[in-house]
Amino acid sequence: MNIDSLDPNTFAPASRDAWLKLVNRALKGADFQEALVSRTDDGIAIEPLYVRRPDAMPWARRHIDRPWIVSQRMDDPDIERAFFQLGEDLANGGSGVSLISKCGSSAFGIGIDAAAEGLTARLASAVADKNISLRLEGCSSAFADAFVTALGKYSNRPTMHFGLDAFTLITNEIANSCQRLSKAGFAGTLLNADGRAVHNAGGTEVQELAVMAAALVGHMKMLDQTGTSPDAVLGITSLCLTADQNQFVTVAKARAARMIFARIAEVCGISDPPAAHLFMQTSYRMLTRLDAETNILRNTIAVFAAGTGGADEISVLPHTLAHGIPDPLARRLARNTQTILIAESHLDHVADPAAGTGGIEALSQALAEKAWEIFTGIERDGGLAKVIASGQLAAMVAEARAKRATKPIVGTTLFVAKAQRPVTVLGELGALAECMGLTPVRLDEGVEA
Repeated sequence: MNIDSLDPNTFAPASRDAWLKLVNRALKGADFQEALVSRTDDGIAIEPLYVRRPDAMPWARRHIDRPWIVSQRMDDPDIERAFFQLGEDLANGGSGVSLISKCGSSAFGIGIDAAAEGLTARLASAVADKNISLRLEGCSSAFADAFVTALGKYSNRPTMHFGLDAFTLITNEIANSCQRLSKAGFAGTLLNADGRAVHNAGGTEVQELAVMAAALVGHMKMLDQTGTSPDAVLGITSLCLTADQNQFVTVAKARAARMIFARIAEVCGISDPPAAHLFMQTSYRMLTRLDAETNILRNTIAVFAAGTGGADEISVLPHTLAHGIPDPLARRLARNTQTILIAESHLDHVADPAAGTGGIEALSQALAEKAWEIFTGIERDGGLAKVIASGQLAAMVAEARAKRATKPIVGTTLFVAKAQRPVTVLGELGALAECMGLTPVRLDEGVEA
């Protein structure tokens, strides 16, 4: 028996009205909206049933002919340990490296000292002649320039994502550095349009997307003064977002980012824009200290959502990061979370599997539209730099964080384990770095560990 042998007339035609009658009978007088319609933190309604959209356009990765990049964090403050970990990662499934500066917003209390003597030369030697992606997170334009010089003596170079961002590095050298790096002829991207700080400080998905869009347009304006065309800026920019355990919202957020990217290109009069390059990192704010192993499950759902949502690169925060510097087991689990989903579940084989799914399509569109409203408001107020400096962004995120703090967290405030398993780490965490006037916050803070 196969699917073609089923008679399509076996089942009676179904209608929404008939379904609603059955639902109302089951609800026994309960309100439909209260019982079956949920809402995101942005107030977007999620209905229990949607109609398929057969004509929907898929939103695929920039390179659909290969899996997303499994990007492992190089963030241990002990330089010797960090380089040993780098070798382990690349030998066991990692296809990318994210060098995390201790000053960067993604360090979360650890990170590499980018000023360490000989770091650029040693890093160049470790990654040269390897077919990998190397991302710099929180590093200065001077570090990027020095690293390019160190790579100069090697014939083959990794794909580079330099991660420059005028809204986090606060420097006037970004434009000049972009011009120098562009001339060096690297494959990859130079700039980040980054909304992750908003998410990890407690902001909503719409706010995160809006700041990403404002950062992208801000870079366009900055580089326009150097004669760089808008389409060139789109090609050299990474969109950076978080992925969390809210699976369908994360899938929709990734797709909404591509919709916004395409809309910005359209407004700029670009008829054939490049596909967006999307980097996603698992959420810091969803990590809990209590029952830390449940973070492995959260990370798995987040990676699944980011991968099916069309991320080009994914980085997983080890599940013990809330306790201290992750040990080899935590790092291995972070890496294998991705490699198993690619090698065994083959999640990379279908470009945008959510395309046409009524619920995901509706949620993607709603996120994009609401984010566009906030983004245009930021532009009316003078752009992202002014909104950050005035404190408007911090106030907006703080309001969203306050609303979310009342929600229960399974395993932390709900169904708490009676005994906690010991957690092994390699060292203590340092201070958290502020970014855009925002400080990362975990949702379990204030809960006794």
